[in-house]
Amino acid sequence: MRLVRWLMKSAALAGQLEHFSKFSPSPLSMKQFLDFGSTNGCEKTSFAFLRQELPVRLSNIMKEINLLPDNLLSTPSVKLVQSWYVQSLMDILEFLDKNPEDHRVLSDFSDALINIRNRHNNVVPTMAQGVVEYKEAFGIDPVANQNVQYFLDRFYLSRISIRMLINQHTLVFDGSNPAHPKHIGGIDPNCDVLEVVKDACESAKMLCDQYYLISP
Repeated sequence: MRLVRWLMKSAALAGQLEHFSKFSPSPLSMKQFLDFGSTNGCEKTSFAFLRQELPVRLSNIMKEINLLPDNLLSTPSVKLVQSWYVQSLMDILEFLDKNPEDHRVLSDFSDALINIRNRHNNVVPTMAQGVVEYKEAFGIDPVANQNVQYFLDRFYLSRISIRMLINQHTLVFDGSNPAHPKHIGGIDPNCDVLEVVKDACESAKMLCDQYYLISP
């Protein structure tokens, strides 16, 4: 009986993944984030949006993961990353039919988002470790490496966007952000983007010098 339930659950999840992966993620501007968080913020509206949008974004990148070379997919680290995405998709799907008027549902949803964010904290180093495992086991193929790099660029951008959505919801609607009271969620409306980019370049240069003794 337990096996039957597992098979039914797996089939249902596969169906949901196929369904949501047919949609494209909704494009969102920084202005929309700021406007929603500062003036028009409604937790029920955000809940209704995210319970549809997050499955779309998770499903799309999960489909892309499945297109990776079999030898890369079979590495322990990539399998672990896949399992995190599967669990996170399952967590969000639990709320598809929940009532947004129920305050307990909204609270549980925020808790689920925090759990998802924490679960994915080590996605970047774990996926990188998977690539290392793949190269050590099967050598370096320039064509395959180029395809994998293209995937990684999309994968990391997807991760950033998902975390951005999660952070905005949890920070805007938990009632406080004591460390940064002037922020709107996780966004500093007075951020000097040019200075941040310059600082990031300096940090990258320092790391290159430290590990490779040369920097661009």
